Amino acid sequence: MKSDKPSAPLGSRARNGARQPVQRLRPVEVRPVSELVAERLEGLILDGTFRSGDRLPAEPELARALHVGRSTVREAKRALMSRGLLESRQKLGTFVIGPPEDPSKLGSLNNLLTHPELPDLHESRQIIEVGSIRLAALRSTREDIDDLYAALAEIGEEINNGREDAWWRLVGFHRNLVAAAHNSVLLSVFDLLAHLISNEQVPYYLTVAELKLELESHRKLVDFLARRDPDGAADEMHEHLEVAEELTLGAVEQHSQRPGPPGKDSE
Repeated sequence: MKSDKPSAPLGSRARNGARQPVQRLRPVEVRPVSELVAERLEGLILDGTFRSGDRLPAEPELARALHVGRSTVREAKRALMSRGLLESRQKLGTFVIGPPEDPSKLGSLNNLLTHPELPDLHESRQIIEVGSIRLAALRSTREDIDDLYAALAEIGEEINNGREDAWWRLVGFHRNLVAAAHNSVLLSVFDLLAHLISNEQVPYYLTVAELKLELESHRKLVDFLARRDPDGAADEMHEHLEVAEELTLGAVEQHSQRPGPPGKDSE
């Protein structure tokens, strides 16, 4: 005998009262391609592939390399100009001008860190970078590790040639370590921290740290990735960041009579 009750519609509750799988679905977030292109280009700027003063490849070349349209590249460039990373020089092209010196350009990070003695940046780096390198020791590919060693070799050459901007290349190197964890959220958070590291820590390193020793310390980090040792990598990164913080605080104490970081003239 047929029941008069209508059949349950798709997505209704199951016999045991639980929700059907279809009701647990959420809309898929579709991001504009221009945002993804902007992120890709920003990463190349932050890791030192494109340096301050470099002319960005022409739009047709970027479009071919990224498999997108020229209008998408143009929109991504506009976004990076608004963030203070690129500058249009009319017929000369678009040039990299580096991360903005003004932290207010970073939106939610406005006024987050007003003096390098505050522990906020150091604590944040310990959380993000120690966790990231632990993952990187498990997830990094052979190509990731080879690229890291290659980057260290390039930085070593710059140090031998007396190029002081090697310090900023090391910030990009830390980004590459985070990228090797293959976690896009961690990488996005580090990209925010990278601006603060460059503006609030690197100026002090210039006065107290030895680049060749720093290079060796960074090589040890990659060695742990190559050995697939997550605990060793995490311990080494923790110690690396502790030493960096001690150097920063020591430099701050040396320059305690100055109102700003080294290199900034007082009025």
